[in-house]
Amino acid sequence: MLKRRIVCILLILSALILYFFDNETVTLALLAALIVMPAASIGLLALSGKNFKISMERAPQNTENPVIRVRIENPDFIPLSTVEAEVTCTNLRTGEADSYIISKTPRPKSTQEIDLEVMPKHAGRYEISVSSAVLTDPLQLSSKQVVCSDREYITIMPEIFEMQLTYGSDAAMLESDRSADSRRGNDPGEVRSIREYVPGDPVRNIHWKLSEKLDKLLVKELGNPISDQFLVILDTGHEISQDPIALETVASVFVSLVETLRRDSSGLAIGWTDPFSGKAVIRKVVEDTDFTAAADEYLAVPAIMHSAFGRIERDISESRYAHIIFVGSAIPEGIDAIGNGCLVTVLVYGEDGYMTEGNVTTVGFETKTYKSDLAGIEI
Repeated sequence: MLKRRIVCILLILSALILYFFDNETVTLALLAALIVMPAASIGLLALSGKNFKISMERAPQNTENPVIRVRIENPDFIPLSTVEAEVTCTNLRTGEADSYIISKTPRPKSTQEIDLEVMPKHAGRYEISVSSAVLTDPLQLSSKQVVCSDREYITIMPEIFEMQLTYGSDAAMLESDRSADSRRGNDPGEVRSIREYVPGDPVRNIHWKLSEKLDKLLVKELGNPISDQFLVILDTGHEISQDPIALETVASVFVSLVETLRRDSSGLAIGWTDPFSGKAVIRKVVEDTDFTAAADEYLAVPAIMHSAFGRIERDISESRYAHIIFVGSAIPEGIDAIGNGCLVTVLVYGEDGYMTEGNVTTVGFETKTYKSDLAGIEI
């Protein structure tokens, strides 16, 4: 554009010098044309683009990758020489971003469409956005920026692989909403047992008379109905937030595990960190659509966020679930404080081996070997 301006100025100067030495009608007309034409072109640019609009939508696709249809509208009578816009595709989970430049010449009162094939690198929730467009005049001497605010979202699921789970009990096959004999609950009419106080136990469950008699704090184990057999939690992956491949591995393990448990168990819930509030989100999975709809949310959580499940609180285990399975890149704090019959399995990226201590089982997995690392694990 700068070169065109220089050329235009040189032409005007040349015509001006020619007119100075040869003051005739032809040279005057040439000088006038060289001045009026650029001015008119820039004037058209100033008047154009007032109702210009760029919008996007998900398009039907015949390709492996998702397609976004970019619609450029010029409802005015003034033509636009060139419209250039940058479309940004951002993976909300990994933070990766790619840009695509689109360029068109919209005719007056016209709408043009461009099908943009998005080629995502890793699984996640993608935001495709366009924030502005650059319009140029017909002679391409000047330009102006027009604000455009539109965005579209697509979800790229991680690979789902077959997990051959070994169930250590018949918990996965039992009906939900049963009473848990070994788990502390909140029904004072169903006292299952008496045991010593553990930090984190509700004060209301302390058996004061017996504690005073035996000179130590004792609590009542109350009956509790279990409404879900499994709670599967996806960590944000804060520790591996700069490693998209590791994040995709963790997501693949999570979705594969949920798919397997969904087929085998009658009670299943999934959890993740809300990207706006930073609090825990727990959703029950009943239908196929429950899990696919939830993917739009849990795959949009930025990995740089700290997990809402960085410390698993005791009330999560005692309220509803028979077995908590944590999929992430770190072992949550205070996980050994979860007792009262609730089983806990932690699938940790970057760790080695298989270890069971009390009610907590830790299984490590790596990117290159995660399918074999988790083959036949006991749940």
